[in-house]
Formats: sequence, C-alpha cells, structure tokens
Amino acid sequence: MEISVTSKYLRISPRKLRPAVNFVRGKLAVHARDILRLQSGKAPRIINDALISAIANAKSSEIEEKNLIISKIVCSDGPRLKRGTPVSKGSYMPIVKKQSRLTLTLSDEIKGDKGKLGDKKRKE
Repeated sequence: MEISVTSKYLRISPRKLRPAVNFVRGKLAVHARDILRLQSGKAPRIINDALISAIANAKSSEIEEKNLIISKIVCSDGPRLKRGTPVSKGSYMPIVKKQSRLTLTLSDEIKGDKGKLGDKKRKE
C-alpha cells in the first residue's frame, strides 16, 4: 500500500531542496527521519515535517512504521513570487522568489531488482 503526501508553496528554492531529497530517497522511513533530524538547515526540516505526516497517515491506516520505505520523493518548481526594487534613473530591478513542491510517497512493499538478477544468470 502506498501513502502519498504533498507539500505545496514551500518558501525554499528547488535547487536548495534537492540535495536533501536525494539524500533520503529509497531509505527506510524510520532511518530517513533520524538522518533528517541530525542535519541542519531549512530543507531537512521541511522534508522531515512531510515525512512525519506521511508516517502518521500510515499509522492511521494500520501499517507498521518499521516496514515503510520512501519509494518516491520528488521536488519540483512551484509558483514564483515576482517582486522588485527601484534602482537608479527610474528603472526597476526584478526579484524572483522561488517556491517548491514536495511529493513524498511511502510504500510498505520492497521492490526488488529481480529482472536484473535474472539477466545476469542467463548470461552466465
């Protein structure tokens, strides 16, 4: 069974969020939560909040927490806030404040690479 959580309008640029996302992709949910607690910065805190929410949803669906893995985690661009500041000679300098979307999917099924192992055995 899969549990999906989406966080929208996150006030952090996707470029800053992606390294933390890549760090926990494919890990056990409990292990990823411990890793994110020890990291400093805004990105791990945002991902940790989404992960805690997904784990709580899984518990309410009567799925054991220790069996959950992060099967899919995606960081994408959100809408941009367009601001600006006046500069010399009456002109205007644009400031673009980027936002992110985070989609996290937990699964209780471990997907193995049976196809890859089977191909290696056939070649031998």
